[in-house]
Amino acid sequence: MRVTSNLLVRDQISALQATATAMSRAQQQLTTGRRIAVASDDPVGARDVMAMDGRLRAITQYRRGLDAAKARIALQDNVTTSMSTLLTRAQELTVAAATDTVGPSGRQAMAQEAEAIFRELVALSNTTVEGEYLFGGQRVTEEPFTATGTGATLGYATTGAAGARPVEIDAGRTLVPTDDGATLFLDTGVLTALRDLAVELHAPATAGHDQLRAVGRSLASAFDRVQERIGALGARAGTVDLVAANLDAFEGSLQAFRSQVVDIDLERAAVELVSRQNAYQSALFASSKLLGLNLSDYLR
Repeated sequence: MRVTSNLLVRDQISALQATATAMSRAQQQLTTGRRIAVASDDPVGARDVMAMDGRLRAITQYRRGLDAAKARIALQDNVTTSMSTLLTRAQELTVAAATDTVGPSGRQAMAQEAEAIFRELVALSNTTVEGEYLFGGQRVTEEPFTATGTGATLGYATTGAAGARPVEIDAGRTLVPTDDGATLFLDTGVLTALRDLAVELHAPATAGHDQLRAVGRSLASAFDRVQERIGALGARAGTVDLVAANLDAFEGSLQAFRSQVVDIDLERAAVELVSRQNAYQSALFASSKLLGLNLSDYLR
């Protein structure tokens, strides 16, 4: 009889503890608003949450890459806009100088302006962002271009300014947001054309202005090529915006799915807590009855 009583008491205490644990968990869920506090609450759900958190962290990293790409694209856009303005003014100087009505003093003034335009272009080529040269290619700590000489000896030196610098914008996807200096300033011919204009204007005018007209054709060609680079830059900006929108949509889906796994329905949680409280109170009542029995009760 003593063994049977001990077993009854132990089973009742175990049941009471289980009911109390269930009530405590229901209370915790209602208080925190979360269905999963530790992995043991739902191993499968916890695994899914870990996977989704990893994807969300990756999206955050991709967004940093996109932000960096946007900043660099915007900066190159400013540079190419200024380049277009400089080239337009250089073409105006070429047309104005290719007439016999311009005297030596007027030509010299144009030469000085052309040299100033060239030096301003070199300054644009050495644009920096976050302590690095935007158009430096792989040599981001060195000035990609340097103006040399003056007047008839005006020229430039370059480190080469070549090399792509891609950024990761999505899983397995990279983008080169901006041109390197070789592409934007050398391949377009803009540096050479502006240098040639300044040098030509510093020299005495020639009959027919044939050399100056040739420089004008070079300037026109450089202008067209710069516009091509502006178009390519716009396409990259469109890609960045599209990828950013896709990441936003994917992040929203992940957040919604994660919420379904982790968060609780507050109304259902409240009902669950009341149910657990009632069960606990019933268990307490039953336990008090059982534990209050005396020997005479068992002898009846």
